[in-house]
Amino acid sequence: MTETAVGAAARCRSAALALLLALPCLTPAWANMGKPWQDALVSAEPQGFDTVRIDSESLHIDLNGLSDKSSEAKVFVDYWLDNPGPAIRLRPVFATGAPDVSQFEATLDGRAITARPLDLPALPRNWQPPETTPSLTGERPLSYEVQAPSSLALDFVLPPGRHRFRASYRADAMQRKGDGPTLLYQFAYVLAPARSWAGFGNLHLTVSVPEGWRIKTSLSLNDEDVQHADTSRDTYHGRYPGLPADSIAITTQAPPGIVYRVLMVASVSCLIAVVFGGGVVCALIGGAIARRLRRDDKRQRYRVWPYALATGLAWGVATLCAGLAMIYGPDCFLPAGQAYRYGYGQALGTLAICALSLFLIGIGWLVTRMTAMRHLRDVGTDAA
Repeated sequence: MTETAVGAAARCRSAALALLLALPCLTPAWANMGKPWQDALVSAEPQGFDTVRIDSESLHIDLNGLSDKSSEAKVFVDYWLDNPGPAIRLRPVFATGAPDVSQFEATLDGRAITARPLDLPALPRNWQPPETTPSLTGERPLSYEVQAPSSLALDFVLPPGRHRFRASYRADAMQRKGDGPTLLYQFAYVLAPARSWAGFGNLHLTVSVPEGWRIKTSLSLNDEDVQHADTSRDTYHGRYPGLPADSIAITTQAPPGIVYRVLMVASVSCLIAVVFGGGVVCALIGGAIARRLRRDDKRQRYRVWPYALATGLAWGVATLCAGLAMIYGPDCFLPAGQAYRYGYGQALGTLAICALSLFLIGIGWLVTRMTAMRHLRDVGTDAA
């Protein structure tokens, strides 16, 4: 390769390196498109059991329905109520994510109880959710943002004796973007209102997430109780005497998977190889063009530039394909419904790749042409 071609190739590598180093900066964090999360709605134990004792509670938090289109969780809770005296009237109030009574069900000993919407002027103090949920990576906890809940009120008479009260309803989780290639979800259930009840025996907690998801909770769960029989989900349990805390905070996320990680490394390596190996290939092709023209006795300059332009175009197209594959390819292998598009990161990355490709077309044409012409001039000088 001639000194001029070497210099051009070096400048090409320097410019390409600068653009490549800029690509990782074009992440969703660059964006100015509003907050990268969707607030949760407060979910809490009901208020209004002040005159009755709860012998035991079975709480099931089902997070299997979380996706990029829905942050809907479900809460199923059974209370064993003990009324040692005469019949009493109860008016419990629930904080839920249910937009209307159609997504809330309550029964007493199997008999349906009608719920009605209730507008609370302010969030009760003991319904205040935790400020954070645990981090999946062991770093500092993640902030937890909520909106005022939808409140539903019940009105029923509790006869003497022991009774089973059941409620099930929608409870929206917080959806967070930017903490990895997949969406991250946070959910908290407030237990504090139970401290005002006449009594509380024990709590059996069940948390369900899709199979293979990472999960971290503020309360310890017995991993040995994972239900392997149900292959559609992972289910964790915890049993606690009395009230274990003021709230239960949960963080969960779908792992990107080994295919995604391999493709990320492979696509980045491929782009680097195409960009930095292209200059060498252009120089080699320039020499091959000169040898062919010498063999055909065609040394006119106008015979060189079409070959050089085609070589530059090939380098630019190869760079464009490798760059777009790096930006968009691995995301296709993320778990279904867990990939997200937030901000201008991918759009800016695409523009940078297009600019780099156009730049390399010109550099490829220049390196190829200069190398070929230099070889032809050397042959002419030797012949003379």
